[in-house]
Amino acid sequence: MNELMTLVREVGGGLAGVVIVVQGWANWIQYKRNGELQDKMLEMAQAMVKESRDLITDTNKTTAANTEIMGRAVRLLEDRRSETRLLEDRR
Repeated sequence: MNELMTLVREVGGGLAGVVIVVQGWANWIQYKRNGELQDKMLEMAQAMVKESRDLITDTNKTTAANTEIMGRAVRLLEDRRSETRLLEDRR
């Protein structure tokens, strides 16, 4: 408390000194909190980028797997069609 009173006296004393000290203290708290919030927002943005990157990777893997499955299905159907034609030709 003595330190605050000393600071108030150093900035001019009286009500004006109290207002200056309190305003400075409030500004310091806001500055500190703003820095914390900016750090938190940066962490959130980095997490969102990572999640988006992971989601795109998973989507690409799924699309590639589906493409492979469809390719195999087409080849099987083509093989069956060829077998059917061979059987029909033999008749």
